[in-house]
Amino acid sequence: MYVQSYIKHEHLQQLLGNPLFLKLLDSLKVGTSLTDKEGNILYFSKSGYELYNLKSENSVVGQKIDELFQTGKEGSLLTAKNKKINNINSRLYNGVEGLCRRVPIVDSSGEVVCVLSEVISTSHSQSYNHELLYRINQLKNLFQQQITVKSGLYSFDMIIGNSAIMQNLKSKGLLFARNSAPILLTGENGTGKELFAQAIHNASTRANNAFIPVNCAALPHDLAEAELFGYEAGAFTGAKKSGQKGLFELADEGTIFLDEISELPLHLQTKLLRVLESKEIQKLGMGKKVYSNFRLIAATNRHIPDMVHQGIFREDLYFRLNILELHLPPLRKHREDIPLLISQLTKDICPPMIAQNFHVSSEVFKIFMQYNWPGNIRELKNVLTYSYCCMENINETELSSQFLPERLLKGVNKWKSARTSLKSLVAESEKDGILSALEKTGYNKSKAAKNLGISRNTLYLKMKEYNIPSGW
Repeated sequence: MYVQSYIKHEHLQQLLGNPLFLKLLDSLKVGTSLTDKEGNILYFSKSGYELYNLKSENSVVGQKIDELFQTGKEGSLLTAKNKKINNINSRLYNGVEGLCRRVPIVDSSGEVVCVLSEVISTSHSQSYNHELLYRINQLKNLFQQQITVKSGLYSFDMIIGNSAIMQNLKSKGLLFARNSAPILLTGENGTGKELFAQAIHNASTRANNAFIPVNCAALPHDLAEAELFGYEAGAFTGAKKSGQKGLFELADEGTIFLDEISELPLHLQTKLLRVLESKEIQKLGMGKKVYSNFRLIAATNRHIPDMVHQGIFREDLYFRLNILELHLPPLRKHREDIPLLISQLTKDICPPMIAQNFHVSSEVFKIFMQYNWPGNIRELKNVLTYSYCCMENINETELSSQFLPERLLKGVNKWKSARTSLKSLVAESEKDGILSALEKTGYNKSKAAKNLGISRNTLYLKMKEYNIPSGW
C-alpha cells in the first residue's frame, strides 16, 4: 500500500503510483518500505504484510517505522542525517525479531528525499544473500535515477526540435514564462505537453519553487476535491487527524500543472473557477480561506469548445483558462525533426558505447518519414525501444526494418494507400471539372480556362494529362 499525499518532493506520489515500480518492490521477499526523512511510512510492501502476518486492512502506512519495528527513535533521523546505509536490530510489535537495513535516497542536490528500508526476520536471514543485496542495490539505483530525473525539470534547451514550428513554440513559451496568467497547452497525446509545462516553469521567476504535476483523469472522484484543495481534521471518514494541505496550497509561489483538465468533473470545475479568480482556497471542513499565489498551467488533448457545446465543460472556466494558449503540433506536422529525435532518443535507450554509433538504416529512415505517428514523439520512442530490444546482437549499431513492430509497417502501408486514394479522388474531381467547363463553353479553350481560373496553357497541359480530347 502507499499513501497518496505530496511530501516536499512531490514526484514521489507519481513514482509510488507506478504499478511497475510497485511490482519491483513487491518482488523482494523482504519487508520493504519507504519513509520520509522523519520516519513516516509512505509505502509498505505486500511481502512485508505476509512476512509479519499483518492484515493489510490494518495499514501501517502513516505510522512511524521506528515505533513499528522498535528500532529507537533515532533510526530514521540518523540515516537521513549521515546519508549512509544503516543496519539496525529491530523487533516488530508482534514479537518478531529481525534486521532493518536503511538506504538513504538523495536527489541531484544531495538532499535526502526518503529512506528505503528492508526489514527481514531473523528466521529468514539465510535468504538475505548476495543476490538479494544485488537486487536491492538495483532497486536503489532505479529509484535514484527516477529521483534525479524528476528533480531536474526540463528547460527549453532540452526540448528536441529545430524545425521552424518548434522554434516558434519555444520562443512563444519563453514569452509566456514571463507572465503569471494561466496557460492552456493543447495537442494530441505524446506531443510533449508536460515537458513544455516544465520548461515554462523553469524559465519563470518561480523556477526555484514547487512544480506540481497532477493528472486529472487519475484523481479518484471521491477524493479529488480533498487532494486538490485539502481538508481539515475530521472533514470526512478516514481523514488524517492533522488534516492535509491540498495541491493548490502546496503550489504557493510555484506552478501547478493540471494535465487532462478536460476530465475534471463539473462540480470541481466550479470550485476551480473560484480559486482561479481569487487565489483563495477553502479546504473541506474549514470556514476560513487560505491564500495561495500559484501559477496554473493546464493541458488537454480534447477540443474543449466542443465539450462546452455538449455541456460537459464550463464555458466561463474555459475562457478563464484560455488566456495564453500554446498548441503543440503532432509529429507528422514537423517530420524534419525526426532525424534529430532519433539521435537524441537512442541515447536514452542504448548503452553509451552503442548509442554513439547507433543509427537506423536508410530503409527504416524512409519508413519513419512516411509513417503518420498517431502517438507522436512518445510512439517514436516506444518504437525505437521495442526495435532495439528485439535486436539479437546487442552490439549491433544499425537498426534494420526486420526489427520494427508489425503494426508500424502496416500503418505505413495503410497511410500510403490512403494518400494514393486521396490523390486519385483529387485527380478524378479535377478531370470532371475540366470536362464540365469545356462542355459548357462548347469546347472554347479560352472561355473554359477563364471559368476555371487557370491559364489556357495550363488547361492544355491538364487535358493532355487526363487524356481529354481537344473537342469536336
